[in-house]
Amino acid sequence: MKKLLLSMTVLIAGYAAYAQVVVAGVSPAAIQGNYDYGIQVNCGLWPGQTDDGTWGTWNGGLDFNNPGDFVQDTLMLVEDGTPGLNPQGNPISQEGCDTLINDLTGKIAVVYRNTCWFSSKIRYAQLAGAVAVIIINREPGIINMLANTDPQNGPLGTECNIPAVFIDNTDGQNIVSEMSNGPVVMFIGNKIGAYGNDVGAVKGEFLIAPYGGANESFFNGFDPGIQVYNYGTNAATVTVTASIDNTISGNVYSDVVGPITMNSGDTLPIFPGNTEAFALFDLGVGNYPPGDYTLSYTIDGGFTDEASFDNYYEAGFSLTSSLLMSSARVDSFNEEPISNSYPSNSTTEYQSCMMVQEPNFTGFEYATGLYFVPHTDTSVNQLAGAEIFANAYQWDDGWVDLNDPNYTFDPATNDAYQNLNLITFKDYYPASDNEVDQVVYAEFGTPFNLISGQRYLFCLQTFESATISFGYDNGIDYGANYSIFAQPISPVHVDGMWYTAGWNGVSAPSIGVARLVGLEETAMLEGSAYPNPAAGLVNIEIPANGSAELIISDVAGRTAMKKKINLVNGKASIDVSDLESGVYVFNVTMENGDRSIINVVKK
Repeated sequence: MKKLLLSMTVLIAGYAAYAQVVVAGVSPAAIQGNYDYGIQVNCGLWPGQTDDGTWGTWNGGLDFNNPGDFVQDTLMLVEDGTPGLNPQGNPISQEGCDTLINDLTGKIAVVYRNTCWFSSKIRYAQLAGAVAVIIINREPGIINMLANTDPQNGPLGTECNIPAVFIDNTDGQNIVSEMSNGPVVMFIGNKIGAYGNDVGAVKGEFLIAPYGGANESFFNGFDPGIQVYNYGTNAATVTVTASIDNTISGNVYSDVVGPITMNSGDTLPIFPGNTEAFALFDLGVGNYPPGDYTLSYTIDGGFTDEASFDNYYEAGFSLTSSLLMSSARVDSFNEEPISNSYPSNSTTEYQSCMMVQEPNFTGFEYATGLYFVPHTDTSVNQLAGAEIFANAYQWDDGWVDLNDPNYTFDPATNDAYQNLNLITFKDYYPASDNEVDQVVYAEFGTPFNLISGQRYLFCLQTFESATISFGYDNGIDYGANYSIFAQPISPVHVDGMWYTAGWNGVSAPSIGVARLVGLEETAMLEGSAYPNPAAGLVNIEIPANGSAELIISDVAGRTAMKKKINLVNGKASIDVSDLESGVYVFNVTMENGDRSIINVVKK
């Protein structure tokens, strides 16, 4: 069973607790930067871990609690000579489950996860001369590694005397691919004091946009922010730039903090409410140009940085006319949430959730369903016919944020969700295994009005949780947003318990809430369409005359057509021959604001 870390804390304690211990690419440039990682669980040389005696003591007195203790070297794949490929298509010989036949002296060993104990892989790499080990997961996600304690199962954890880390399969494959082009160097350890001139930040410790994908009509900016460290032994004169660029309009925001003197070991939190803070990114509702955006942070220490791989970070988001909103980034072409990770650690029941509390809904938005990405290992499991619930809850607990004393966490039940009321749901059954890792849509039986300021929770639920999980976008991290604003961005419910902080390091569920812009009943004009169903021209009749804007949306809320029309004697003809077969919503808005909604079936 996969054992991804879950955070049960209300607010991340010790925000910088792990900031100094990093797994980072040094060279070439293609792999530079910090990586999310798992560790040798209960190995006492990692910050915050207690040594339970299942792992050995590292050679050379390395202790990553100590500033400047690190390993930096060239990577090398292990080889034990076993023929064949594993189910993931990787050489079985590179799983390192037997005595290695290649010399790893002075190298960081790279090993694939699959069929043997982690301690076997680490021990065999150690015997071949490796100074550390990087183990690549066979699937998306990160775990902490347990050691073997039974001699009948192979090498014991107590025989392992070099540090090892565990990384996601996507990151691992990117690194292995780059290894085929030449030497790859990585850093594992405590960055404080490792270099003279070294400032930087950590992935997950900077604020990002509240949505990965949102509609331009209600989006209204956000606060940039980042935590900066002077890891080096020398003082630094730090300047930090936050910038936001749009693919169509170019730069739409730029602000600079600094120069600020930082002594060795200093931390600089640049967040709203602090002495140092960036200006709010605020163009006003309705004034944000559509397109893909890139938020970037650049850190300059006033010197040539000796470890510049953590001086620059970026995160993407998009604003479109689509009525989809998602914590995950959205593929602008397909208007679907991006998915590249599938965390899970449950046996009986699992809900993956996205919280929505939007202050700028107009009152005319209706939630119609959820886009999501189901996942299973089809080599051993079946997705077809599995029961998945798409749930929409109104969250009526009376608290403002997670620091509010009204936020009550029951230690007996792990339940801080006292007034979570189901509004509607869809019972979804995948038609085939072809839906694995593909975006699908579950339409609610009854759309419901989204109220400005109301807290909602949109969840995917399965009772086949030992085999079924759901997609996340690991390309963006809401960790800092969670810590600074104390909001439960992506909680999960696992085997009867709520985990407010969600998955550790994977915080953007690939859930897309489909919205329909509708009308209050008192604002509607009666309308009709004929022929209906229609194949080519469809005629609409509305008791109004003159110019109007027509927006045609599918039932998932995606815009299929947008154009100006002219009603003469209350009638207009629209060519729908280019639309795919299905049900569409015709939203007609007159120049005086009067509106009409008509459902049309395209043959």
